[in-house]
Amino acid sequence: MPLQERSFAPASVLRQCFRRLPFGVGASEGRDRERYLRAARSAACNSVSAALGFAVVVLSVSFTLPYLGQERFGIWMTISSLAVMLQVLDLGVANGLVNLVADAKTSDDHETLQRIVTRGIVLLTAIGVAAGGVLVGVMMLLDFQHLLKIESPEVAREAVLSTFTFIALFCVNIPLGGVRKVFFGLQRAWEPHMVAAIGYLCSLPLLYLCARSHAPMPYLVLCTYGVQVATAIILLVRLYMERMFRLRRGIWSGSGLRDCTALMRTGGIFLILQIGMICGNACDPLIVSHILGASEVARLAVAQRLFQAITVAMLMLSGPLWGLYADARSRGEKKFIRNTLKLSMCVTTGTALFMSALILALSPWLLKVWTGNHLDVPIELRCAAAVLAVVEAMANAFTIFLNGVSELRPQLLAVIVFCAVSVPLKICLLTKFGTVDWVIWSTIIASIVADYIVYIGLFRKRILAHASLGPTA
Repeated sequence: MPLQERSFAPASVLRQCFRRLPFGVGASEGRDRERYLRAARSAACNSVSAALGFAVVVLSVSFTLPYLGQERFGIWMTISSLAVMLQVLDLGVANGLVNLVADAKTSDDHETLQRIVTRGIVLLTAIGVAAGGVLVGVMMLLDFQHLLKIESPEVAREAVLSTFTFIALFCVNIPLGGVRKVFFGLQRAWEPHMVAAIGYLCSLPLLYLCARSHAPMPYLVLCTYGVQVATAIILLVRLYMERMFRLRRGIWSGSGLRDCTALMRTGGIFLILQIGMICGNACDPLIVSHILGASEVARLAVAQRLFQAITVAMLMLSGPLWGLYADARSRGEKKFIRNTLKLSMCVTTGTALFMSALILALSPWLLKVWTGNHLDVPIELRCAAAVLAVVEAMANAFTIFLNGVSELRPQLLAVIVFCAVSVPLKICLLTKFGTVDWVIWSTIIASIVADYIVYIGLFRKRILAHASLGPTA
């Protein structure tokens, strides 16, 4: 039997499946099929990475909560949340690289692609150094014991050392985050996912060893966030081997200023969008810790992580579509965008609803197995986290579409509305009712208000025109 007849490679199976999906006609049909293949490959690799990442999240609670105690565990979760909260310090340049790289790839100009990638990474390196100086200066001015309401001076010193460790890793991760985004623009998102999976595999035994030896919090930061930062260097080496990243003299000569300006302009919009995400979730531990105390952060963290599998799974499905939307936009192929958007929103909403209901129903048993009755998570908090998981899944799928078609200004206005509603509402409701679930309900309310006013009320025609779903604005 010929070799090709005996082959049963996953790629061949995927090609057979995608022939049944609605594609374009003529030359676009082959591109549509190839885009879906790349997205499926990315989703498959992301599923491996997500499963391992979820295992790290689950086991980090089981391993460390018994010996850290509720207060120290809450502090560690607060420090861990800084990875999302401080990502705005890359000024949005990493996200701005995705569409610029996708446009350069469409033109098949390797010289332009190499120039954009190299200049973007160098710019992010400079931003990382500057961010490090700012963060260290801020740390010297803060009173951690008062800020997080820590009772023990010894625990406060441990928290400070853990935060300094995190800052060093975070500043290194700023240019490496840009490297990851380059692969999204190249429609090769599966490579960062596999590298992340390698990091999670390394973190699991390290977490176990830290738990066995009752290691202090700085070691926990190193064996989780630190390992992810270290493994990302693999991607930088790969770009160098493919001659997409080259450091040479005169790197900023010629069109260097124009490329830098384009990155900063696009990045500035992403910066404001990232600030909105911080208001949505990342600053919640700090707000809760300051108003209710660090011990309440532990309940919030466990409830959020209980439903984190939904967010991860939905990003696994929709995340790889960013580069695909950008490529289709560059070629003017609206039919692909329309079909993909419909499919993405339907699958995301249905899957998120099912998973959320299932996890909520099983949550008493899951929490008993997971935390060993070391922590009580009220049903009100679990219900709020379940609803938020569905809202976030739908919002993420739609945001990926908006990013891919470079429709950033409506997002900008939506973020402004969201921030104006979210932060005061969280502070007000937490102070009035004194239960941690209100920080999540505040996020849900602000998200719905902002989306309805901006996307449905103001920019509906303009947004849908990208997918030929409505008249051009």
